[in-house]
Amino acid sequence: MKVLLVDGANPVFATPRAWKVKEALDKVPFIVNFGSFLDETGALADLILPDHSFLESWTEAAPESGSLGAVVSVAPPAMKPLHQTRAMGDVLLEVGRKLQKPLDLPWQTYEEMLKGAIAPLAGGKDIDEAWFNIRKQGGWWGDLSRAAAPVAGAAGKAPMSPMSYVEPQFDGDAQQFPYHFLPYQSAAFLDGSLAHLPWLQELPDPLTSAMWSSWVEVNPQTAERLGIRDRDIVEVASGHGSIQAAAIVSPGLAPDIIAMPVGQGHSMFTRYATGRGANPISILAPVGEPETGTLAWAATRVRISRVGDPDGRLILFAGAKEEKPNEGHR
Repeated sequence: MKVLLVDGANPVFATPRAWKVKEALDKVPFIVNFGSFLDETGALADLILPDHSFLESWTEAAPESGSLGAVVSVAPPAMKPLHQTRAMGDVLLEVGRKLQKPLDLPWQTYEEMLKGAIAPLAGGKDIDEAWFNIRKQGGWWGDLSRAAAPVAGAAGKAPMSPMSYVEPQFDGDAQQFPYHFLPYQSAAFLDGSLAHLPWLQELPDPLTSAMWSSWVEVNPQTAERLGIRDRDIVEVASGHGSIQAAAIVSPGLAPDIIAMPVGQGHSMFTRYATGRGANPISILAPVGEPETGTLAWAATRVRISRVGDPDGRLILFAGAKEEKPNEGHR
């Protein structure tokens, strides 16, 4: 690989250490990043070309669905760009025109490309009218077989494979790693891509009231057996690494489950997210879901142990569940 273009992704943060993504990117001679904020992957880029924010951009999607009808959503920018940013689609179209062997593309702008791909779905001869109606209603939905033209690579129907059941497989010996690890998308930060926003860091978690920090959720029976209380510092270890965070005893978990929200633990992502909390993805096993190849978040076994008293790293809204260090510890 000679050139890598990265847009809307942070694979250095969002993949297990065992995949060695950073080491692989270090071998790429030239990396272009379209991110608006410097994150772990953007720090490795040779060229940064900030894209518009989501409010300044055209947005489109053709989500996978189990329904019989196809859906293509599209929405124009809500505002003009505030800074000297450019849409990635416009940049790539211009680069294509300036190659030594220019690409013969009929569009000058990304908007023209969207119009040419989506408007024909509505049928009829008046493309401008169809494009106006699609933008007005926020997209197009219907039967692709009756549409004037398919959306290349996006909304075309793929043959549906029959449903099948496969026994789950987990990484880690059950004796050495007795618990199933369940990292889940944070209500505030999703997969961690929104952790740089201070208002979301300030947002209390709806179940724990935690802010600006990471935590590990443990079943009450498991916590009692291991001598773990709220705010104790615990270590969660898999066969691929370990992380530390404060514990939250939660009755919403099964006794053999250890859960942790994803989003914190960035080593570089603005002053609001850098060095805050721990990243549970980093200790996941390099196991992929066989049908799609995506990372299997719930396939890793772990062990958990208490390693220290509360030390202030867990911040709860208005001091909720506050207790004195060493109080009640055995």
